[in-house]
Amino acid sequence: MQEGEKTAGGMSYRTMNGNNVKNLMEYLKGSDENSSKEIFKKNKDYYIASANKTIARLKLAKKRVLYAKIEENCTEKIYDKISTSINWLNELKDKITSMTYRSELLKSNQYKKWHAVKLIPSAAEGVAISSLISREIADINDKGESSNRELLESARIHNKKAKSNFIKILNLSEQSNFKEAERLRTEGYDEAALAVKKIKF
Repeated sequence: MQEGEKTAGGMSYRTMNGNNVKNLMEYLKGSDENSSKEIFKKNKDYYIASANKTIARLKLAKKRVLYAKIEENCTEKIYDKISTSINWLNELKDKITSMTYRSELLKSNQYKKWHAVKLIPSAAEGVAISSLISREIADINDKGESSNRELLESARIHNKKAKSNFIKILNLSEQSNFKEAERLRTEGYDEAALAVKKIKF
């Protein structure tokens, strides 16, 4: 059985939780050598294009983090994670490009690592959002603009939980539980939204 998720994008059939599709994939490899070669080539093109899309998404997240102007140590950690991920994807593209007919394009652990990488942009942006919310809470507190300290403290608690979730997602690996990671991401954004609601009273 493969450990994985139903939310792994275009490669979802490779990582569906609890499904062993290895034998079924034989039916999608073509009916003869010519069709098999053509499918293999298109498969390579698809994965390279998908890797390029993921790289572009990582670069977008990096720009968003840059212009959020959050804490330097937090920014550096995110940049390092993004750079490492981009390097890994470029190496993966090179491997795929050099593969010959009948090779298995990706191993199970590579699909899982790619899934972890795909979660990095939204997690990085989540950290940026929660850092900016923290700054706003601190500004309100310093200026004495809030007459409701309970709401402000509630906002701080929700936002702290949001940031914690996003940082956990940034530290995923191919051994991680991706179902739990997806839950953490959704919960993180919900918690951040609740924090904003509390400070916009």
